[in-house]
Amino acid sequence: MKKVAALAAMMLVPLLLAIPTASAAPTTAAVGDFGGCLAAQQQGDLLLMVDQSGSLQGSDPDAARVSAANYLLEQLNTFGGSAGVELNVAIAGFSDDFTVHAPWTRLDNGSLPALQGEVERFRTRTDGIDTDYWNALDGARRTLAERGGQSAANRCQAVAWFSDGKLDFTVRDAEKPYAQGVSLGSDQGVQQVVAAARESICRPAGIADQLRSSGIVTFAVGLAAGTAQPSDFDLMRSIATGGDGACGKATSSSPGDFYLAQNIDDLLFAFDAFSTPGQAPIEGETGVCVVSVCEEAQHRFVLDDSISSVTVLGSADAEGLIPTLIAPSGAQLALDRAGAPTTATLDGAQVAYRWMSPRSVSFTMTKSDDSAQWQGMWALVFVDPDGSSPLARSKTNIHISGNLFPAWLGMDTSAVHSGEKTSAIRLGIVDSDRNEIDPSDLLGSAALSVSLTDAGNVDHPLVERIAKERIGDPVELDFTQVPPGAATLRLTLDVTTADARSASGDVIAPGTALTPQFVDVPLTVSPPIGYPVVSSTVDFGTVEGAGQFAASIPITGPGCVWFDGAAPVALDSVPDGVGAVGVSAGSAPSAANCLEIGEGQQASLPVDLSVPAAGNGSLNGSIPLMMSPPGELDRALPINVAFTAELQKPLNSGRFWLVFVLVLLFSIAVPPLLLYGVKWWTARIPAKTLKAMRVGVTIEGGQVLRDGAEFGIRESDLSQLVRGLNKPARSLDVEGVELRTRIGLSPFGPGYVVAQQPGLVAASGAESSVDRRTGGARLPLAIHNNWVVLHDPDGPANLATVLLLVGADATDDSNRRLVADLVRKVPGRVADLRAAHPGATPSATPPSAPPSSDPFGAPAPTFGAAPAWDAPTFGGAAQSGTGAPARSSAGDPFDPFRPPGS
Repeated sequence: MKKVAALAAMMLVPLLLAIPTASAAPTTAAVGDFGGCLAAQQQGDLLLMVDQSGSLQGSDPDAARVSAANYLLEQLNTFGGSAGVELNVAIAGFSDDFTVHAPWTRLDNGSLPALQGEVERFRTRTDGIDTDYWNALDGARRTLAERGGQSAANRCQAVAWFSDGKLDFTVRDAEKPYAQGVSLGSDQGVQQVVAAARESICRPAGIADQLRSSGIVTFAVGLAAGTAQPSDFDLMRSIATGGDGACGKATSSSPGDFYLAQNIDDLLFAFDAFSTPGQAPIEGETGVCVVSVCEEAQHRFVLDDSISSVTVLGSADAEGLIPTLIAPSGAQLALDRAGAPTTATLDGAQVAYRWMSPRSVSFTMTKSDDSAQWQGMWALVFVDPDGSSPLARSKTNIHISGNLFPAWLGMDTSAVHSGEKTSAIRLGIVDSDRNEIDPSDLLGSAALSVSLTDAGNVDHPLVERIAKERIGDPVELDFTQVPPGAATLRLTLDVTTADARSASGDVIAPGTALTPQFVDVPLTVSPPIGYPVVSSTVDFGTVEGAGQFAASIPITGPGCVWFDGAAPVALDSVPDGVGAVGVSAGSAPSAANCLEIGEGQQASLPVDLSVPAAGNGSLNGSIPLMMSPPGELDRALPINVAFTAELQKPLNSGRFWLVFVLVLLFSIAVPPLLLYGVKWWTARIPAKTLKAMRVGVTIEGGQVLRDGAEFGIRESDLSQLVRGLNKPARSLDVEGVELRTRIGLSPFGPGYVVAQQPGLVAASGAESSVDRRTGGARLPLAIHNNWVVLHDPDGPANLATVLLLVGADATDDSNRRLVADLVRKVPGRVADLRAAHPGATPSATPPSAPPSSDPFGAPAPTFGAAPAWDAPTFGGAAQSGTGAPARSSAGDPFDPFRPPGS
């Protein structure tokens, strides 16, 4: 039956009769937490971050990291399919800087080859000059923070971090942003920068804590080969695990895992350890057989007819051994070495295998319809054919495709209040499609438990090991000792397989306890009835520079809420150099001045974030509040509201003007080509957070309408960040519109941006709204807080599309001004576009435009024809070679052909 097949996919049991060391690998806190989050949310992000330093040429000449990383992607793809999880993957490299090589991509059978192809390029990415942990971790934090989709509280995110060495820098004339004023020009300077990086990463609330407080799990793999020693990775281990207290604040559970590898085989097993999050492999270790298959060195496991597949990674510590798969019937299949993946058949079972290294092999067994001998005891054994390595050791990892999950049935409709017990609820078991399964179909035994971790990181056991026979019966959860606020509910399913029996019914081996399956569900524990309901989180968004920044906490009455001045604001992570950050609620500073809300009414408590100095990084913490029922201040209860903000330093706009003034002063002596070069260099869109929104509009009676109503920005708008602005950019793709910088013909003055989409004409809200050479909309380099209108000249005259480009620092007032400008100008802009292009849709580059040989975007002049630039004025009228009036250059004060006095 389908249900039985889904249930028994976890019935894989290792029968290592002669190997007492074999066991299900304990699920570490980090792998379990990440897997539990994925099981609950059914989607998540994994950033694969690989070292690119030059030392890899000696430590990993055969690019073992590439083989291991691609094996990880294969395993994660299989895990995602079997567990019903949508896993998104990005690939980045680091050395002296951090670079994203592959953007976020959903991992599935279709995208796997392209992602593996990107990993393959790391075979030649070995020219980095530093091993800069700081840039790597800060880059990982930024890349994961920019992910859209789920709310920050519900994201499941992890980084798989590989390095072959310790934090170190090459001696050269350079500085690092976290050690300004310290040159890398000497060994002493290098040591100072190393100390500064370590301090910034590991100080309380530093970068390590920024990752942890943002819920990002770190899986770190260190390759101790070449000149590296295991002790070189002490810092990397501390960053990942936090277990020794040497890096960041003390953590009650591991925020990550660290794996030390000496060679390709160690790397494979290290990456394999977290390739099925939340489902640890069953590990086995034993010796090898000499000359022929023997009993004592077998890695045994039992399958039944309901199991569809199993994956095994096996390795030995000597070369030349032959791994041999043994079926229940005694038939054998030698997994001979081959250069490419190989498929074979053993007793009707399909076996796909390949050699990952001279000592390691991976294979997947799949049950087919005619697998008559599928059920029973299987074994893998490594055979030494000539007896040259009789003392060799072998080990295996056996992976179970876990597709059974514990569930709180009807949780969405259950009310949970602090200080109370729930009404009768039902716990159950679901498959990877989250369909309920009858526990009685489970062949072995099972137990389901429920616990809760509150906002103060205190664990509360709620239900202990409900037996399989009682799963589904109504139970009561006791929240009398659980404070109100954000919490994590953990459901745990423990499964023990049925005993393995012979044909006569005798027990061959007792059932084996498999790795517990976790499901971690974010839960808000409401206050007792009669108290106000307070949101558990508040997000200040992207904060640029220093100053006061406002947000609000939604509250539903009845009751009274105020800021608890007696309790400190908890700061879990604070970027470098921002000073003493503060959070306050000025409108409700005490019980006497609390925010009162009536029964069923909704209100917002304004809170202010004070940032003394600008910085870059994640700011996370919690705000202490007090609340009480109406008129009963003596029954006040505390509640903590988690807050987050992404801090950014403002753009240094003075840099452009400094360069510009210098060019202007020395323009007579400097060759024009150099002036163009400087202008080209500065013509970039500033690296400043940008939000975009594209929406269709209708123009009726001079009004701009959106969905039949007056155009306006709605609360749900502008939620998506424009990617590619982590550094200054020359081109962007924003909602299908290409934005590209241009420098124009004049060597003076700033460049500009042209916005285009093939098949449409466009204009902006700027004074020079259209770029006449390309037909696109013209914008300033600082495109933030501007708009573009796009129109199809062959379509209806009253339809258009507007693209809003809004900076993260925009306020409600600036947005109102932006909308007012759009509403006032769009009807005229569309009319002008339609008049300029009657019934003919222009291409991205008009056919009549002369070919360009200028790398700066200006067309090459054609001898014997009129010049492409504006003609000077003679007798007051500007002339052009085509007979059409030339455009005015009055908008450019540094244009050499600007009319005098304009």
